[in-house]
Amino acid sequence: MALKYIRDNLKSFFWVLWIVVAALVGLVFFEWGGFSSAGNVPDVAAVVGDEEISFADFQRTYRNIENQYRQTFGEQFNDELAKQFNLPVQALDQLIDRRILLMEAEKIGLQVSKKEIQRQILDYPVFQEDGKFVGVEEYQNILRRNRLTTEGFESSLREDLLLVKLESILAGSAYVSDSEVEEAYRAEVERAKVRYVELPASSATVAEEITRLELEEYLAANADDYEVPEQRVADYLLVDSGRMRGQVTIEEAEARGYYDENPAEFEKPEQVLARHILRKTGERSDEEVLAEVQDIKRRIEGGEDFATLAGEMSEDPGSAANGGELPPFGRGAMLPPFENASFSAPLNTLTEPVKTTFGYHLIEVLDRTEAGAQPFEEVRARIEARLKNEKVQTLAESKAFEIAGQIAEDAGLEALQAIADGDDAINLATTEPFSQADSIPGFGRAPAFNDAVFGLEEGALSEPLRVPRGWAIASLKEVLAPRAATLDEVETEIRGVLTRERQKAAAVSQLQELAAQGKSLDDIATELSLEAKESSEFGPTGTIPGMVDSQSLVQAAFEMGVGEMGTPVAAGQGAVLFELLERSEFDPTQFEEDKASTRAREERQRLSEMRGAIIEQRRRELVPQYSAQVMENFGIETPSAQ
Repeated sequence: MALKYIRDNLKSFFWVLWIVVAALVGLVFFEWGGFSSAGNVPDVAAVVGDEEISFADFQRTYRNIENQYRQTFGEQFNDELAKQFNLPVQALDQLIDRRILLMEAEKIGLQVSKKEIQRQILDYPVFQEDGKFVGVEEYQNILRRNRLTTEGFESSLREDLLLVKLESILAGSAYVSDSEVEEAYRAEVERAKVRYVELPASSATVAEEITRLELEEYLAANADDYEVPEQRVADYLLVDSGRMRGQVTIEEAEARGYYDENPAEFEKPEQVLARHILRKTGERSDEEVLAEVQDIKRRIEGGEDFATLAGEMSEDPGSAANGGELPPFGRGAMLPPFENASFSAPLNTLTEPVKTTFGYHLIEVLDRTEAGAQPFEEVRARIEARLKNEKVQTLAESKAFEIAGQIAEDAGLEALQAIADGDDAINLATTEPFSQADSIPGFGRAPAFNDAVFGLEEGALSEPLRVPRGWAIASLKEVLAPRAATLDEVETEIRGVLTRERQKAAAVSQLQELAAQGKSLDDIATELSLEAKESSEFGPTGTIPGMVDSQSLVQAAFEMGVGEMGTPVAAGQGAVLFELLERSEFDPTQFEEDKASTRAREERQRLSEMRGAIIEQRRRELVPQYSAQVMENFGIETPSAQ
């Protein structure tokens, strides 16, 4: 997680802050009521070194990210879009990165005192009334209403403050020299545009066949790019949990018992759906802002559209883009004046201007849902699916450990086959050769299985291992040492590389011949039945937007004069002939004016790179692992498992 994000959002842990400026967006108090429908809920979502990341933290972080996307995409956000953004992996990786940075902060001896935590709590608007702390009892009540403990909240706050201190340490090392500032500034302000013709390599004719000798020479010169890492082959006994589902039934009484024993899981709190327009106080007087809100109210009552005015006038950017509409919220989530007005206002009626610590709000309540328990029949299928999944997983695990207890360390394939033959839910199979990072055909990506096999001696058996399809017991069959790939294995790939290189060279040669005849770019485009295109602006260290492998063209463009035609280069999908249309020059006087802001931006970038380097290094050392159960429930295929 970026430390800048932490710093900017340090005071942003409450739903109350949905209604304030964009820098104060917080979702920690949102409860993920329907998450359990994904399957059996584990205690641990991921492990980083010796430290565990709780499923509850994963749950909150996932929901926070999901709601940020809902704010951004509005009604366009759906399950398919959430799948494309891979929200579970985003949530897990944010938490892993955060934990890594916390470990780094503690490693270098950073600490947060109780007084620092107390000062931060006193600074939160949600814990203030009339500018004063609400008192210990009300502070604890606010946390309790949002299902947070004092210990848990203050522990999280301590971590946030620790991360801010770490950022401060890193920022002190993010030095950028004057020459680096100038280079960055040039990359930003120096711009060029070209007009070009792109001749696809596929249109060029290559007369000569690529010989076997040329393939061999290319492989010899690029052997490191085609090395096959150590691979292993394993026999494995799979207890397939999917095949065991038919052995498990959930009676209505059992499902109802779970429903009765876990009432909080199925309780829907009283909620309000509202929209608002915020005009902030602070730089302006209360009287001035109140007058603005009253005028907006008169305009709406006069027939103007609330959503349109919210988009134009509201100073809460998080909701303004959505016509002022906020996500549904319950009691204890908003500042008391906002909450009181929202829960007491008639539906579809404008409130009088409401004053909070952030300014004046004009509120309209669109819907109100009374508190109450979801009926059993409404959640029965969800409960039965959850209980069945739990039973199936437990049954598969028990079966795997029962089998492990029956097998001696040196048991041969005959013993494993005899066990597999006696049960349709058990299968004996052999993997194809795989490296430690490969996904295994048959049950997909299972790093715990890979790691176990790569730690076995030949013929030895592993402990039962959780894999996406159930539980497996592996036996190492063969170790294949790292080796150079043979030409037969990579001939098709290398032949493709050499063919494309020849085609590009032929395309460059064809353009060179036409340019040597003194023809204009348009004449050449017409002769080749191509379109002369104009690029968008690009900088000296960038690339041509929409064109791959354009670095050589960019370099040439900044060495030419406007109006000149360049030498054809291999770029894009083949060869490109171009002329320089525009070029902006470096202005030393303007640079001096912008030097400070450029340095600040580069220091922020340097800080981000340092933070990223720490995370990348620690990830390699600690090898974070996702919970296998979370991976299975959410269809995660990222190479991590617990």
